[in-house]
Amino acid sequence: MRILNALALAGLLLARPALPGPVAGLTVGTTTSEGYFAATGTVEAVRQGTLGAQVSGRVAEVLVRAGDEVAAGQALVRIEADEAQQGAAASSAAAAGAAARLASAQADHERALKLRAQEYISDAAMQRAEAAWRSAQAEAEASGATARAAMARAGWYTVRAPYAGHVTDLWVSAGDTATPGRPLVGIYAPGALRVVARIPETIGSRLLPGASVRVEFGGDAGSGAALTLASWRAVPAVDPATHSIEVRVDLPAATRIDPGQFARLLLPVRAAAAEIRVPLQAVVHRSEVTAVYVIEPQGGTHLRQVRLGPVVGEAVTVLAGLQPGERIVADPNGAGTP
Repeated sequence: MRILNALALAGLLLARPALPGPVAGLTVGTTTSEGYFAATGTVEAVRQGTLGAQVSGRVAEVLVRAGDEVAAGQALVRIEADEAQQGAAASSAAAAGAAARLASAQADHERALKLRAQEYISDAAMQRAEAAWRSAQAEAEASGATARAAMARAGWYTVRAPYAGHVTDLWVSAGDTATPGRPLVGIYAPGALRVVARIPETIGSRLLPGASVRVEFGGDAGSGAALTLASWRAVPAVDPATHSIEVRVDLPAATRIDPGQFARLLLPVRAAAAEIRVPLQAVVHRSEVTAVYVIEPQGGTHLRQVRLGPVVGEAVTVLAGLQPGERIVADPNGAGTP
């Protein structure tokens, strides 16, 4: 199969199809001017997350649906919490009893102080009253802390929205069993959005952080107009699996677009050296071959394979396959190439 593919490729490149009629050509040159690297990215929310339960139990209610708008602190999912609520009630009752005993011990201590001032009780009796008061204080504090902890644990049986936003996913229904670590609800805050894209690490060293980035949205995205933004950054870490760098572009708060949509970034880069660039429309794609039509000095044309680099505006960098001074067909499609 590899031999057949190689033969087909060789036949394609050696063939010299003639272009019908006169064609518009251009001379290949070099440039070192700064340009842009085109990268495809995705819109995502800065604040987004997957909510789960901190306890195990049967799901009693699912209070929202995918697409709902929720407020901060709003209940999303309730898990059966009878045992936890009873434990919280028992702890609250114990804390109330401890508080009552503290009030009694404090009153006894105050009376003991008055009697000791009049020398009606001994020092030992005074010390016992003070010890009882301090012991009641410690008991009340411990009981109060236990009651607050029990109330907090009871609150874990209700999954609430950590911030105002939109529900994106639901992975649970009433009657299911919730366990710690199992995702229940997906949510995101629409106020802060960004575009995330990955670029080759070789391009990362050529980025111009002080320049603006052009963001173009695919499809019918809100206003439909491209944005020029200065708030962007490249994450200073290279993915060892893909040898790429993540670029994040912060979108204005008023941008009307949904997370997950496609976006195209034009990142400002400096030229590493003199580069050959040709118009995008001059490049043709035949199966797995990327090539251009080269105009021979005698006037004929032939298809030559090229290796492309970054896209710079409406042009693309040619890394291999062309030499400065050669002439190529400017628009093979417009010239009617087969």
